[in-house]
Order: sequence, then structure tokens, then C-alpha cells
Amino acid sequence: MQISKRIAPQVLTAATGMLQPFIPELSPESLVAALKNHETLKQDKFLAEKPLTRQQAAALLSVSLPTLDRYLKTGLLKFIKLGPRNVRIDPQSLRELLAGEINNG
Repeated sequence: MQISKRIAPQVLTAATGMLQPFIPELSPESLVAALKNHETLKQDKFLAEKPLTRQQAAALLSVSLPTLDRYLKTGLLKFIKLGPRNVRIDPQSLRELLAGEINNG
């Protein structure tokens, strides 16, 4: 789902009004933010479910490729070797690193 047009204020007000009994702190602004954030979270979840390329993993972690290579070399991230120069990053170890379950010290 992607928001392709500006949502009319009347529609936002009506949707917010219908949902407020269930989510009292909901505002039209937070509803729009949640809708926009939904697509980003969906993409991130999909990427973390399959083995990732070095570039994808580095982008998700917001680190450079040399830093990612250091994580691989030290065992902070697990990888799957596909060939002499071709690896994929294990999605479970990436999730653990993102969740802070791995100590990098």
C-alpha cells in the first residue's frame, strides 16, 4: 500500500473519528504517519526474511561495506558462502544485531 495522493482533510477526520474509540491518542497527523510508515516496515520485514546481499545488509544497518565486512570477519554477523566471492548475510543474525541481542564488544 502506498499513498499516491494527498488525503482530503475530511477523510482523515472521519477515519480518525471512527478509530478513536479504539485508539484514543490517534490524531489525523499520526494516522498519516502510520500509513506512510506501514510500507517501510513491510519492506524491511521482507528484506530481513531472506538472505541479504552485503549492500542490502549494510543499508539496513546504516554502515559502510568495510564495516559490514568487519562484522562478518569477527563473527558478529553470520553469512552463507555461495562461491569464492559471493556471500549472503544470514537474516536471523541481522535481526539479532538490529535488536541489540548481539554484543559487539
